[in-house]
Amino acid sequence: MRGSSPAGPTAITGIGCLSGFGSGVTSFGTVIFGGRTSIDSITSFDTSARRAHTAASIAPFDAGAFIPPARLRRVDRTGRLAVVACRLALEDAGLADEAARGGEIGVALGSSTAGLHSIVGYLDGLNAHGPAGASAMDFSNTVGNAAASLCAIECGLHGPNATIYYKEASALAAVDYALTLRAGNPAGIVAGGVEDFEAVWFAIHDRFRVLAHDAGHGEVSRPFGRHRNGFVAGSGAFLFVLEDHNAAVARGGRIRGHIAGLGATSSICGVNEWATDPADLAECMRQALDAAAVHPRDVGVVFAAANSTRDLDRTEAQALADVFGPRGV
Repeated sequence: MRGSSPAGPTAITGIGCLSGFGSGVTSFGTVIFGGRTSIDSITSFDTSARRAHTAASIAPFDAGAFIPPARLRRVDRTGRLAVVACRLALEDAGLADEAARGGEIGVALGSSTAGLHSIVGYLDGLNAHGPAGASAMDFSNTVGNAAASLCAIECGLHGPNATIYYKEASALAAVDYALTLRAGNPAGIVAGGVEDFEAVWFAIHDRFRVLAHDAGHGEVSRPFGRHRNGFVAGSGAFLFVLEDHNAAVARGGRIRGHIAGLGATSSICGVNEWATDPADLAECMRQALDAAAVHPRDVGVVFAAANSTRDLDRTEAQALADVFGPRGV
């Protein structure tokens, strides 16, 4: 895929955030810039048989304040996270009132865990008690696009609706795809990601030895560090409202930032392995810079994937050095 930028400037006018730090961008920023962490011991399920025992679990939030009680019991955890973050983003953008939007806003949601809680619950009931034990209430949430669909249903979003599944890159890929949708949908797009791990997901990733564990240096994520040994699981949702810049200004919307350019490439590697050739990652970054007409020397900060595994961290560090040189971006 070639590097590209949308037909017109794309503005970020709203942000909805749910994380281990609580709900809302303000609480997120306060904790991040205060140097605090939400990583702690897992209490929602037993990890005694695992190497890893910690995660950035989601902080308590009141989904009932955003979803009517009669419908809340039909929405699983991932769906609740997505809907609440979607409502927060629309409120932040000043677009919570459906009648005042003046167009059909769409949704592009990235997720690799949407439906997972419901799938596990549904299959547990099916295996234990046969068809009679399979919950019909769980069934509608087992499909991967359930969370994005629930955002549309609960928030009254009548525009295009898409779910992107690219594992860790799901949210960024959804933002990329949202720009394509926005080009034909000037009313705007809600885009971002939602993830919520659970016991089976945790056990599988622990089995593959990709989760950080205590090997004498503490059980934390150490991206690019000498003693890194895996990433820390986390739950949360982070959604943007993306609009045409001129349309947002015309309606009096607050501009939080812009998306200037994106790039996309693929790396060929083995099943359940990380890429080890930095060329594709470097090309992806160059595409984004070219699309934005930005020279590498003008970039001051890079938010890296930094997943704290030895192979991918090494590959990413090499790619960053290839693109930005030795100046220490």
